[in-house]
Amino acid sequence: MKILVVDDHALFRQGLAMLLSELYPDSKILQAATSAEALETAAQNADIRLVLLDLKLDDGTGSETLEKLTGSLPDAAVAIVSASEDSKDIARSYRAGAKGYIVKSSTSDVLRHALPLILAGETYIPSHAMSLLTGAAAGESESPSAAVAGAPRLTPRQQEILLLMAQGLQNRDIAASLGMLEGTVKVHVKSILQKLGVNNRTHAVVTGIRLGLVPSDLVLPDH
Repeated sequence: MKILVVDDHALFRQGLAMLLSELYPDSKILQAATSAEALETAAQNADIRLVLLDLKLDDGTGSETLEKLTGSLPDAAVAIVSASEDSKDIARSYRAGAKGYIVKSSTSDVLRHALPLILAGETYIPSHAMSLLTGAAAGESESPSAAVAGAPRLTPRQQEILLLMAQGLQNRDIAASLGMLEGTVKVHVKSILQKLGVNNRTHAVVTGIRLGLVPSDLVLPDH
C-alpha cells in the first residue's frame, strides 16, 4: 500500500511518516512538501491508496490541492491533517471530498482509530465539528432541525455522543475525545438508548440515521 504525506513542515511530515510505517509496516510512504510535489507524486503513483494532506502549503491551499488530488487519484482516500480546529475548515474539507479530518493536536491513538475507517471508504470527522455538519447551530438545546418530525429530542451532548457512536467509538474513546469521564458517557449512552427506544448501540445508530439525527454516510459500528 502506498501512502502520500503532504506537509511543508519537514519535522512533522517525517514524524508522521515514521508513525505510519509503524502502523502499516508493509506500506510505502511517499512524502511531498508542496502542492506541486504532491501532484507530481500522484501522477507518478496512480496506485496511492491514502493521502494525508495539510491545509496550508507554501505554494497553494490544501483545499485546492485536495480537489486536484481527488481528481487525479479517484481510488485514493484523502484526509486532511491540519493544525486548524476551526469547524468551518473541517466542514469545508468534508464537503470538498475529504474522507477524514485529523487535527495535529490529536494523539496517535486517534490516528490509529481514524485511518482504518478512512481506508475502508468511511468518514472520520472530529466531534466538535459534527453539529455544523448536521446543521445544528451553536448553543441550540435540542437536536438539529434536519431531524424528521416526531424524532426524540437529544441534548447537544447526546447528539455529539450519538455521532461518535456512529463512527464506531466505544465509551472509553468517546470519553477521551470529549474530555469526559467514561462513567458520564455511559449515563448519556443509556439515556440515548432510552430516548430512541432501542436496546443496543447499533440499533441506536440505525434509528438515528432513519430519524435524521445521524448523517447516513457516517460509519456504522459492526457490533
